[in-house]
Amino acid sequence: MRFLACLFTRRLWIYLLIALHWPLDSPAQYVRRENFANEHQRRARYELDDWVSYTTTRSFSSMAVSTDYIFIATRDGGILRYQIYQDYWDYPYTTSSGLPDNRIEDIVYDPRSAFVWVKTPRDVAYFDPAAREWVRESENPGWIYQFPDSVPPVNPNVPFKEKFFGRNALFQLPTYFANGMYNIQNDWLLMDSYFQEFPFIGYLVDRYDRIWFLIEGFGIGRGETYTQRADFFGVGLPDIFPRALAYQGDDLWFGGLANDRGGRPGIARWPYERPEWDYFQARRIPHLPNDNVAAIQVDGDSVWFGTDYGVSLFNAGKNTWRNIDETRGLVYNQVRDLAIMGDHLFAATEVGIGRINRFTGLAEKIKDARLINLPTYRLAAQGDTLWAATFRGIFRFTGARQEWEFVPSRAAIQDLEVTAVSVFGAEAWFASRGGIMWLNLQTGAWESFPQVALEIAGPYEDILATKEAVWVATPEGLLKYDRERGYWKLFTRRDGLADDHCRRLLLDGDYLWIVTDGGVTQFRWNSPYRID
Repeated sequence: MRFLACLFTRRLWIYLLIALHWPLDSPAQYVRRENFANEHQRRARYELDDWVSYTTTRSFSSMAVSTDYIFIATRDGGILRYQIYQDYWDYPYTTSSGLPDNRIEDIVYDPRSAFVWVKTPRDVAYFDPAAREWVRESENPGWIYQFPDSVPPVNPNVPFKEKFFGRNALFQLPTYFANGMYNIQNDWLLMDSYFQEFPFIGYLVDRYDRIWFLIEGFGIGRGETYTQRADFFGVGLPDIFPRALAYQGDDLWFGGLANDRGGRPGIARWPYERPEWDYFQARRIPHLPNDNVAAIQVDGDSVWFGTDYGVSLFNAGKNTWRNIDETRGLVYNQVRDLAIMGDHLFAATEVGIGRINRFTGLAEKIKDARLINLPTYRLAAQGDTLWAATFRGIFRFTGARQEWEFVPSRAAIQDLEVTAVSVFGAEAWFASRGGIMWLNLQTGAWESFPQVALEIAGPYEDILATKEAVWVATPEGLLKYDRERGYWKLFTRRDGLADDHCRRLLLDGDYLWIVTDGGVTQFRWNSPYRID
């Protein structure tokens, strides 16, 4: 018997090692993945706008004009596109759209072929409008084209229009005046209200006699050649590693951690009805002590931000800021997540959970002995119930009883260090280092998916349960559980993500917003032309 027990144990270890080292591209794998040989194969599966990413756009190289678009080439965020006739900003072209790189060194529109050409550090490519596809030189062995260094003007009668001129040509322009809080210096520097200066790098005059300026480190200017006045605005994410986003009506808020590039960190609001983005920096706002944001919750005119120095409240109607930290009763300054339930905003921190009265602003610590000094990662509100994913498992707060209770998992995976939680209908979904599990709140039954953890490294920072699917943000990509077909699939940069390391998820109808280390990606998950 002893020999048989040893043999059984040895075989068990062998099977476990085989499972752990099984090739990820094996046909027997549990999680499905796509593997495209080139951009043409990828585009056979996805429409051009199925994946759209937004990053910083603070550094510029050039501009070009086609029959209906102005293209602004950036060195950090792909190509910005302005629709000339309909007067709006279209989604940008980035690596999610098929660009070889988001760093564009040069851009040219060739009216003879209607191709838009780009040079990047990785490759040369052109956009074929008929196929709606970016064609790369490196993926076409029989490449016979040349980058068009010189092309005929779009409008031969007015050769100076719709052509980009560099910084030296700026000094031939008449004096322009800036609207709002900006000032144009004599040496073509833009000064803001904080006396920061940003150099103009060039301009372009479009067919309607509007002048477009590129301002390094800042953004874009647009003016009228007859009035010689211009407006200036920034677009794109601040200089952050994105961590959170939330809708306030049709406006979209972004927050994250300051990156190592310096520049302009902080919080951003993307207004639906205006082209320019709004930026909020702690160093400029007295009652915003920190702008490293891990979570955002919207409550009418109130926008709550979980930061490294407490919870900051922005009143959009009054344009005022207020901060609540440990000195005002918050359990801990470094906030990981926020959730609204009833009259309170709950804050998850490294040392437990606190809550703030939404109306009075008074903060208090949750004094349940089991939650004191307990690292709490994510919160999810479900009616009068609040779920907490913590280092020691799952906790639940019931508003009717005003009590916290520990919820032991009966799933086939370890429930220690539960890192994410989501609720949908009568379901509560959880992510842990052991995999994914969910609780049927009507029957009390558990179901688990331990194989996911063997194939996709954790920790999983967010989970989102919906009617059709369950989405998981992982360090290796966006993971989807198809409820109808009963299988898991992983989406990565090969599909269209800005980066494989996913942090947060937000559902917007047929679209899913994915916060990644490389930017924020909008994925049309419910395309009628595609089955994932």
